[in-house]
Amino acid sequence: MAEQAHKLQMEKLHVAEALAARDNVVVRLEDAYTSVRQKAATILRLEQELECLKRASTPANTNTADVRIVSGFLATRRPHDPDPGKDESTVATRQDALAALPLPTGIPDDALQPIILPAPCSLHEFLGNTSGDVLTNHRILAQLTTYWCPEREEHGYFLTPVFKCSTNPRVATAHRWLAVDVIGQMSSPTECFYNKDGKWYYAGTYKAFRMDDLTTQEWEGLSTETTQAIVKETLAGRKNVSPQNHYETAQLYAVGALRVACIGLQCVGFSEDVYRGVLEQSRFGYWRRTTSSWTPTRTPTARSETTSDDAIPAAR
Repeated sequence: MAEQAHKLQMEKLHVAEALAARDNVVVRLEDAYTSVRQKAATILRLEQELECLKRASTPANTNTADVRIVSGFLATRRPHDPDPGKDESTVATRQDALAALPLPTGIPDDALQPIILPAPCSLHEFLGNTSGDVLTNHRILAQLTTYWCPEREEHGYFLTPVFKCSTNPRVATAHRWLAVDVIGQMSSPTECFYNKDGKWYYAGTYKAFRMDDLTTQEWEGLSTETTQAIVKETLAGRKNVSPQNHYETAQLYAVGALRVACIGLQCVGFSEDVYRGVLEQSRFGYWRRTTSSWTPTRTPTARSETTSDDAIPAAR
């Protein structure tokens, strides 16, 4: 009886924990919705004021300075603006920081060759089954959330959630928000791969460092595909995700309740062993499907000296 009473007490504690977590999320969502409504009301009021100023028929009734101020505010706040809220100063500062980073030696001058994968095999599967010691620590950079510096295209940054939501393993209806290690394995030199125009390439060896988080203005300027990718990553650990959950999470980002980290990518080298090894294994190995992965059936024998139409310059 004592053991049963103890188990019952623990279950009660778990339920109480789940209810408290739910209430906390509800409060945060209420605050976010209130902020959104307040901003929407402000935007509507300013739009009405601007329309009144535009309708004024005499110079005496029109304050040019006020029109400029209100127009500038709306240009950065209206959700239907084609390029809303682009924080030029933040972007410029971030790009200047990347451009100031030194370049490593040994970056190839010739065109990079794409990695050719067998039909349904993903890059993740391929790299996970690369034989030998060619590849150890690596990261695949998502195209939608990775940006390269215009002046120094070897350097760049990627976007990743600061907080992620996951389902409580003890209570399926309870969810919790936890801060994550946004740099993770990239605290040490990491071999990186990136996608361009549907093809995968080896980028080089990179070190990661944290830059200023994305601003709410920058969030508004992201493409729909990019914001959806970030929201999807945020909710990856949550079960039974609905469109409403995606919408609510996007709103939390829009008002700044959730943050997006910008992780700088500094190129510190280019491994010819990794580059040639991965290319040779992808191009000269005959692949076959096993129970859960793709593996080569023979060892590469030679490296082709011909160039490919898919080759791109080493700079991204």
